[in-house]
Parts: sequence; C-alpha cells; structure tokens
Amino acid sequence: MPQRKEIRWSQLKVGLVSLASIVLLAIVIFLITGETGFFAETMTIRTYSPDAGGLRTGATVRLAGVDVGIVRQVALSGRPNPSEAVEIIMEVNRKFESNLRADSRIILAAEGLLGDRYINISKGSPDAAPIPSGGVVPFRETPEFSELVGGSRDLVDNLNVLTSRLNTIVGTIESGQGTVGKLIQDDTLYQRLNATVNNADKLVTDITSGRGSIGRLLVSEDFYEHVNTTVTKLEGIADRVESGEGTLGKLVHDPTLYQNAQEMVSRGSLLLGNINNGQGTLGKLANDEELYRKLDTSIGKLDEVLTGIRAGEGSMGRLFQDPTLYNNLNSTSVEVRELLADFRKDPKKFLTIQFRIF
Repeated sequence: MPQRKEIRWSQLKVGLVSLASIVLLAIVIFLITGETGFFAETMTIRTYSPDAGGLRTGATVRLAGVDVGIVRQVALSGRPNPSEAVEIIMEVNRKFESNLRADSRIILAAEGLLGDRYINISKGSPDAAPIPSGGVVPFRETPEFSELVGGSRDLVDNLNVLTSRLNTIVGTIESGQGTVGKLIQDDTLYQRLNATVNNADKLVTDITSGRGSIGRLLVSEDFYEHVNTTVTKLEGIADRVESGEGTLGKLVHDPTLYQNAQEMVSRGSLLLGNINNGQGTLGKLANDEELYRKLDTSIGKLDEVLTGIRAGEGSMGRLFQDPTLYNNLNSTSVEVRELLADFRKDPKKFLTIQFRIF
C-alpha cells in the first residue's frame, strides 16, 4: 500500500508540473498577442475594398501608425458593387474605440517594397459620430494602393521573366558557352595560371639564391658597398656645398650671383623702358614710324631688284642668268691651265729674249 501511494503521488506531481507549464505557456501566448490578447477587450470592425492586394489573415491593423489589432478574415463579400468585392474583418482593442469615427478611413499599405501588407486607419475627429462594434469603416483607394496591387503583379511577372533569363544564362554557362562558361568549364585558364605561378615561384627561387641581375642586386654585398660608397660621396659633396666650397657651394651661399642677376634684371628693365620711350637706336627702331616706312620702301625696292635679277635684267641679272660669262671664264681657266702646263714643261721657251737690230 505505501508503495502504491508513492506512485500516485509521483504521478500527481508530474501532472501538476505539466499543468503549470501549460498555464505558463498560455499566459506567455496571451501576452505575445499584444493589443488583442485574451486579456484585452476588443471590438470588431469591417471594411470593403475592390482588391485584397495581398492582405492575409493575421495581418497587423494600425491606427495612425500604431498597432491596435489584427485582421481576422479576408474574403469575398459577394456584393455586386466592384468597389466592395472584398470584405476585411478586423479585431481592434476597444480602448481605441474613441479614435474610430465616421470620418476615419482605411488604407492598405506595405512594409517597404516587398514587405507584408497591413491595414492603417486614420484617426477621426472628435466631432464625428463614433463607429460601434461591428460597424463599417470606409475604405479609401490611394495611388499607393493602385501601385501596390499592380506593382505586386508586375513584380511577379518580372521575377518570372528574370528567373527564365537566369535559367538560360546558367544553362549557357553550364554548357561552357561564352566567356564565363569557358572560365568555369575550360581548365585551360587554370593550367595557365598554374604555369604562371610555377614560373613565378622559380623566379623567386632564383632571386633568393642570387641568380640573375635582380638576384645579384639583392644578395650581393658588392652592390650594397657600391651604394654605400656613393652615398658617402654624396654626403661629402653636400657637406662641401653647405660649407660654400666649389662652384655649387658659391652658387648656394655667395650672394654675389644673386646681386649680379638682380642688377642685370634692373638694367634690362631700364633698357626696355628706354626702348618703349623711343630713346636710343633700338627705341627709334621700335617706335619711329618714319623709319618703318623707309625700311618698307627699301624692302620693296630690294624686292624689285631681286625680281629683275631673276628675270635676267641689267648687268647683275645677266651675270646670274646668262651662261656666257660662265662659259668664257671656264674656257679661260682651261687655257690658263694649259699655258701653265706648257710653262712647266719648257720654261726656256717662254723666257728666251730675242734682240733684233734692224
């Protein structure tokens, strides 16, 4: 008998724990249900719209953007008016009843572009009549509602088209067509990359071991010593320049060159000022219009003379254009050379002096 009592007491404890867990779970569910939980007093309202627009049972109902209830039913109303084709029944917390007035309106909205649909009720004015439980709140169509209804359909159509195109592209890639398909299916690129990596590895190995020009530059100490010597010499040159030694040092430290350059610039400015004022020969050349006219006239006459020379007019023209003088001079030159040749052969022939007495 005591053993049976212990078994019953154990079963009773298990039952009590299970019952407490169920009650606690129910309380949590009631609290999660929010404004329309079992502990909240609710009221039912309804509206009629031309299209459900993707609204589902259990969707959120908001008053001026604040959650106040849920959608209990979305179904066809059976009414002949197309604008009242869908009946939407909502359950709202009764503590917001004072905000539901005859001038309140219901609109269908969405959380973002692809978010869930929900009902939003505008707050009514205090002067308007209140809406009782089971009453009808007018549905207001907005441009957003038309875009919402039409956009969801267009979105589905576009997604279908996009899916078909993606399937075509994926099939093309899997068959090895196109650049992407060849990159994925053809192992030629992999082999080339592998060969390139191997060559790079060999190059790094050669450089590390001191082979080749780059390897010698990196590994050889002679290069370091040469660079170090060069840097030391450059430091010595820099020290001499800083101390004012040599031509470069004097250029850096001696102000004489700067003073001479400044004096030269001053004289140049003075010279340009005199030229602009018409002083001196250069000034007259730059500013005297009479000299310009004379030069222009002289150049014109010189051009006429050159034109006449080219045309063979006058003595100079004949000298430049007539070949007779050139031919005569050429013949004379030939005869003179022949005479000199004869003279060299027999100079007595030309030096004999004959005296004749009549």
